[in-house]
Amino acid sequence: MNRHEYSTFIDWWIANEAEYRALSDAQDGNPTTLANLIRSAGILKTRETREFVADRLEGKKKQRGSKRTIAQQAKEVGILGMVREIQAELECSEYNARGIFLDRYPDECGNNEDTLKTYIRRAKATFKAAVGREPPPVVQKRRNSEPE
Repeated sequence: MNRHEYSTFIDWWIANEAEYRALSDAQDGNPTTLANLIRSAGILKTRETREFVADRLEGKKKQRGSKRTIAQQAKEVGILGMVREIQAELECSEYNARGIFLDRYPDECGNNEDTLKTYIRRAKATFKAAVGREPPPVVQKRRNSEPE
């Protein structure tokens, strides 16, 4: 089936999940999965994968700059989630939650606050690119908050 025959992009993505995963691996620097898929299936169904392969065959350079891998993006989003859990748990600001995070998990960011701030900034940007907006602020209960 072609892309236009699916009602949503999600349905199309699910039908071609193996190809999108192989493309993601290739973009992260491991082309083996994509090469095996091409050898076994003999056809590329998605436009993104065909463009990637055509660009490599034509010798076009990859995007300049350091591309963050899916694993790195997942790590950053996970750290953001942990910081937000600390905020909700202790009803504190993001600033205070970052300090507590570094105390609890000193090895995650090399115990460096600047690195942690960078991870959080990048995770918010990743979230915004995926969803179209930054994550909402953590709601904090105050003395004057309405009872549940």
